[in-house]
Amino acid sequence: MAHGSEALTPAEATARAQALIPVIAERALKTEALRRLPDETFTDLADSALMRITQPRRFGGSELDLADVFDVINLLSQGCGSTGWTYSLIIAHGWFVALFGEQAQQEVWGSNPDGILSTCFSGGCPPDAVDGGLHIRDGRWRFSTGVHHADWVALLAPVRQEDGPPDMRFLLIPKDEVEIVEDWRAAGLAGTGSCSVEARDVFVPHHRTLRLQDLLNGTAPGSAVNDGPMYRLPLVGTWQVFLTAPAVGIARAAMAAWIERTKSRLRPATGAPRAADPIGLVRLGGAAARIEAAETLIRRAAENVTSDVRALGAAAPATLARSRRDNAFSVGLCVEAVEDLFRGAGASALDENSPLQRNWRDVHAVAQHVANSLDMNLRAWGERAVGLSDGLRFG
Repeated sequence: MAHGSEALTPAEATARAQALIPVIAERALKTEALRRLPDETFTDLADSALMRITQPRRFGGSELDLADVFDVINLLSQGCGSTGWTYSLIIAHGWFVALFGEQAQQEVWGSNPDGILSTCFSGGCPPDAVDGGLHIRDGRWRFSTGVHHADWVALLAPVRQEDGPPDMRFLLIPKDEVEIVEDWRAAGLAGTGSCSVEARDVFVPHHRTLRLQDLLNGTAPGSAVNDGPMYRLPLVGTWQVFLTAPAVGIARAAMAAWIERTKSRLRPATGAPRAADPIGLVRLGGAAARIEAAETLIRRAAENVTSDVRALGAAAPATLARSRRDNAFSVGLCVEAVEDLFRGAGASALDENSPLQRNWRDVHAVAQHVANSLDMNLRAWGERAVGLSDGLRFG
C-alpha cells in the first residue's frame, strides 16, 4: 500500500504541513550534519501524503493548484530551510513526471505511486543516438537535490541534431543506473543532498525523454493525459514558484527566531531589555512588511498563471514575464528581511546552534539559484516592456 495514499484538500495539506514544522525544526541540525534529509523526515513527509500534492489524481495524488502548493512549501520551510527546499524540488519533480508521455509515467508510478524523481539541469554530456533511444557513455551532472531518496533521475542533456542546435532533453533513468557523487558541501541549504550524479553506459529509450522546449511552451505530452491546469503550465513563470517559496518560509522562521531571542535578551552594561530598542523594532517591522509583500507577490503569481490556463487554455506571455519578475523580486525581499534581522541580532547569533545564522545562510543560498537571479529576471521583464524580447528567455 502506498504511503499517504489519500488525496488531500488544500486545508488538509496546510494543516499537515503546519503539524510537521516543530518536528522538522528539531531535526534541523541533524539534517545539516547529514547533508541530506534524515530518513525519518522523508518518511514523515511521505506518510503525510504531502509528497504527492503535485501528482495527478489518476495515480492517487492530490493535484493541488500552484498557489496551494506554495502555501505548503512556505510552511515546511519555516521548520527547516534544507527540508523545505528538498521538499519543494521533490514535488516540482513530481510535476515533471506528469509532463512526460504516458508510458514513462506508468513506468515511474504504475507499480509504485510513491515514486520520487530528482533532476539535474547542469553539466552532463551529449548522448549518442542508437537504435530505439539514446546512449550516455560517461557524464557527470550537478545539483541533484533529494537524489538520496529518489527512485528515478532526469538528466538534462543536449541531443545532437543533423541540422541546427542541439535539442535539449530530459533523460529519465532509474536511479540504480547512476552513481551518486557525495560532493554536496554547501554553506547554505547544507542538508539538501544536492549531489552530483554520474551516468556511465546508460541506455534511455525514446519514450523516456522529454523536450525542454515542450516544457517551456507548456505543450509537454503529459498534458494529453493529465488535463488539470497544473499540467498545462509552462516552465518559465511556474518553476520559479517552487524555487522561491522556500525563501519566504525561511524568512518567516528568521523573524520568529529573532522575536523569541529578543524577548529574553538584556543589555550587558545596563540590564535593560533589548526588546525595547527602537532600532530593533524598526528592523522587525521592516522585515515583516518585506516578508508579507513577498508572500503576496508569489501567491498572486501562482494564482494568475493558473487563472490564465483555466480561462484561456494557456498562460499569457505577459503573465509569465511578470511572474518571473515578481518571484525573483520576492526572494530579494526575503534576503533583505533576514539580512536586517541577522545584523541586528548580535554576535551570539553566530553560534552554530542559532537558527538565525542557519536562516541567514539558507536564504542566501536560495537567492543564488540561477532561476532566482534578480538582475536577469528584472532585465527580462524590462526587455518585454520596451519591445526587445518576449521576456521569457534565460541568459
